Amino acid sequence: MITFGFSAFLKVLSLNDKPQRSEITKRLGPSSSSGYDFHKSLRSHARRYLVGGEPMTDVIASAGRIVRLPERQSAALALQRLERWRAATPGDVLYFAPVVFESPRHLFKVKFEPDFGFRIGGKATAIHLWNTKYPKLAPGMTYAALSLVARAFEIRESAPEDVGVLSIREPPTAYLLSEVSDRSRIAALIVEQVEGIIQGTTPPPPPPEDRPAA
Repeated sequence: MITFGFSAFLKVLSLNDKPQRSEITKRLGPSSSSGYDFHKSLRSHARRYLVGGEPMTDVIASAGRIVRLPERQSAALALQRLERWRAATPGDVLYFAPVVFESPRHLFKVKFEPDFGFRIGGKATAIHLWNTKYPKLAPGMTYAALSLVARAFEIRESAPEDVGVLSIREPPTAYLLSEVSDRSRIAALIVEQVEGIIQGTTPPPPPPEDRPAA
């Protein structure tokens, strides 16, 4: 069974058809792996700032010791954008445990690990950070993926009231599931599409208006 981290799943959904199929097929190989997590250090430093309450100057100084130059530069810029977002978005920081969505035919899983919880508009919200440069995040697919996460959270006693993605590209943008209409139908089509690719079939794609632009 394929297990996607949430950013990896969003990346797959934000790709066009051909590269999407290639990305999923690549994960089916016997020697496939999730590979190096380019944003792992960023997430760790972001939690130290948001959850641990460390001063951003200390966090950025620590990020300056990341060995790989592209990763170090990406993390530093993202942390600066995150600091600006936090300054403009007051609220209580919360904690939520990870949750896993499993597809109906048990062909893949999606692990949603909140980078932090936040009270937005009075709602306790589980937030995942996104800082991937390419592909560009597809909002329609993002909301559909979040609806799968919300479904997985339904069986939890301490479930958040909302789920969202905070893109810390420029400009930082929050995508909250509560801000859009029901996405369950599109989410079901997406799940069918991914399962179909895994099984080597071709189910109907999600509606064109909700797919990434070419």
